[in-house]
Amino acid sequence: MQATWEAATTDADPLTALGATRALGGLLSTWESKLVGEAVGAGVTWERIGGTVGVSRQAAWQRYHDEVHDLRHRVKAEAHAMRERHRVEIAEFHDRLRQEFGGRGRRRRG
Repeated sequence: MQATWEAATTDADPLTALGATRALGGLLSTWESKLVGEAVGAGVTWERIGGTVGVSRQAAWQRYHDEVHDLRHRVKAEAHAMRERHRVEIAEFHDRLRQEFGGRGRRRRG
């Protein structure tokens, strides 16, 4: 983002600066949406979010709700996938231990 800012504010070629400015706008929009998602996740109300960005509660909800919903959905899916990978890795680790030690030692109670 820093390099994009530098190009947008210092490049002598107006087309390069214009392209960098457009890219910077896209980065800022994405960053803004992520911050709204974090705020909602932390329990901040839509009214406070709207007040912070200078719009009504409803306007803030309309602007960011879908992005926040999508972000939450992706985070939950990634967390689920991570838990599943962890479960599989633990099971594989236990299987390797059983193979290596032949099932000796403490047994799990079920």
